[in-house]
Amino acid sequence: MASSRKSKPDSFDSVEATVGAALEPLLFPRARLVLGLSGGLDSMVLLEVLRRLAGPLDFRLSCVHVNHNISPNAGRWAAFCARRCKRQDIALALHEVDVAPYRAEGVEAAARRARYQVYASLDQADFIVLAQHLDDQAETLLLQLLRGAGVKGGAAMPLIREQGSDKKASSARAPAILRPMLAVSRKEIEAYARANKLKWVEDESNADTRHDRNFLRHEVLPVIERAFPGYRATLARAAGHLAEASLVLDDLAQADAKLAVRGNKLAVTALQRLGVPRAKNLLRWLLQQQGAPAPEADRLQEGLRQLFEAGDDAAVHVVLGGNELRRYAGHAYLLPALADAPAQFRRDWDGKRVWPLPELGGALHFARRQGAGLACAQVRDHGLGVRLRQGGEKLRLQPGGSTRSLKNLLQEARMPPWERERLPLVYCGDTLVAVPGLGVASGWQAGAGNFGWTITWERQE
Repeated sequence: MASSRKSKPDSFDSVEATVGAALEPLLFPRARLVLGLSGGLDSMVLLEVLRRLAGPLDFRLSCVHVNHNISPNAGRWAAFCARRCKRQDIALALHEVDVAPYRAEGVEAAARRARYQVYASLDQADFIVLAQHLDDQAETLLLQLLRGAGVKGGAAMPLIREQGSDKKASSARAPAILRPMLAVSRKEIEAYARANKLKWVEDESNADTRHDRNFLRHEVLPVIERAFPGYRATLARAAGHLAEASLVLDDLAQADAKLAVRGNKLAVTALQRLGVPRAKNLLRWLLQQQGAPAPEADRLQEGLRQLFEAGDDAAVHVVLGGNELRRYAGHAYLLPALADAPAQFRRDWDGKRVWPLPELGGALHFARRQGAGLACAQVRDHGLGVRLRQGGEKLRLQPGGSTRSLKNLLQEARMPPWERERLPLVYCGDTLVAVPGLGVASGWQAGAGNFGWTITWERQE
């Protein structure tokens, strides 16, 4: 801890001491902590603890409350949090979210996704502090195991976790998630609340045993505790072992990526040399780097089976959740799921140097150069637009050269089939005059003393 910080008073009780010990090595002077405040017991206790620690540990504290609009009491909870923060002179940001787009994932998962999107948007925070505790950790590990999770899922919740940002227009880094109460039990939290005469709200859904976590908490864990009273700490220790193993697997995947990954593709022969377990680990790691969830184990197994057994000219296409695994010319591609290419697609150029074509997953970029590209005069005379392949297109790229089928030209350029389907072809009137990545048709090229447009196609990965 920086020498400018005040020493901790001897009167700190065990909860405050435990939270302070978790925070101290991670914080820097004047760090900005934003507490996720639900109004429930756990977050209200953590609010009081952080309020007392802010001076000794030299950090700035504010709160955020996310209203999911699921419970009829949601507005009352938001008002309760606002009153409490106003009384303590602590800034509170209130956010209302719509969970409807994620309902297919289940109510709890939908609420969590919407809530974490809010957390990722708080770029004025250094840390988002959450109130999960020792009992939550034990429940999370059991839930993950019962769902068939692997090593990474079994690692449960870490003390600190970086989160990706959903803000496409900003390079700002999302604040880290910090859970300083993972070593504090629910009983200790309840005792602290009673001793400090704290008030909180009760979420009626916490008693609904139709939810998996509540079923474990109310029906299963009390039975386990009778035979294994120390199960909380034991399961937390097991989660720690799995977290260490997960780090080792990540290091292995990073080393394997240097052998198998080339740009946005993987060499199938290199994956085969790794063997199935290490290849699976590498693919999971690559998806994690993209912020994608781990795929279902059977889909990943099937994807590797097809990759390894298919012939060189076979079209492998396996869906892995929101991503897909494809194969072309001895390489595997791990891609976001692609929508079908729009039929009869046509657009006219508006003259801007960057021309977004979101339906095709990218943008055309125009640069004006002398003696290169598509002659500007031709564009002025005939206009310019784009279409997709319909079949039968032909192109002559060199004066006096042969006219070739576009299909053969794209095959020779080693362009994967799914990219060909979405490649915008440049037309002047009804004449195909340029194909990004291939060149400009003979007779339409800018001469040495004239200006032309060089056109490049940039896909959104």
